Amino acid sequence: MNALAAFALLTVKDPRGAALQILARDWPREALWTAFLLSAVLSTCVYTLQHILFPIPAEASLPVFAPGATFALVLIIQIGFIAMLSATGRWLGGAGNLTSLLALITWLQLLQAGINGTLVLLALIMPVLAGLLQIAASVMVFFILLHFVNAAHKFGSVWRSLGVVLMASLILAFAVLFFVGLIGPANLGLPANV
Repeated sequence: MNALAAFALLTVKDPRGAALQILARDWPREALWTAFLLSAVLSTCVYTLQHILFPIPAEASLPVFAPGATFALVLIIQIGFIAMLSATGRWLGGAGNLTSLLALITWLQLLQAGINGTLVLLALIMPVLAGLLQIAASVMVFFILLHFVNAAHKFGSVWRSLGVVLMASLILAFAVLFFVGLIGPANLGLPANV
C-alpha cells in the first residue's frame, strides 16, 4: 500500500517520470485489462455512492443510471477514449499504441477514483472545501493526462498532447451524440430534448 501511495505522489509531482516508469514495464495483457476493469468498477462505485449521499433533485431532469448501466457507460467511454487517443496521436505523428495508453489511462483512472472517493466522503464534513478540492483535482488530472499522452506518443511537447486530447474528446463526443440520436433519447431514459 505504501508503494501505491508513493507512486501516486510521484504521479502528481512528476507525471512524465511516472509515465516513463509505467511504459518501461512489460505488462501482461491480462493484468492490464483486469486493472482496467477494476478502474471502471471503482469509478462506478464512487459515482453510485455520490448519488446515494447527494441525490440529484428531480427537477434537474438529469438521467440517473443504475450501477450496471453506469459501469457499461464508463467502460465504453473509457475504451473509446483510449482508442481515440491512440489513433489521433498516431495521426499527429506520435508513436504510442493502444497497449501503452491503456496502461497509462488505467493508472490515471485508478488514481482519479481514489481521489474522487475521498472527496465524496470529505463532502459530508466540509462540502465547500470538497468542492474547491474537486476543481483542483480535475485540473491536476487533466495536467497529468497531457503528460501521459506526451510520454506515450513521444511528442516532446505538451501542446501536441493537448491537441490529441481535444481531438479525441471531440470525436468521442460526436460518437456518443450520434449513438444517442440513433437509439433515441426516450429509449435511454433521457428527456426528448437532449
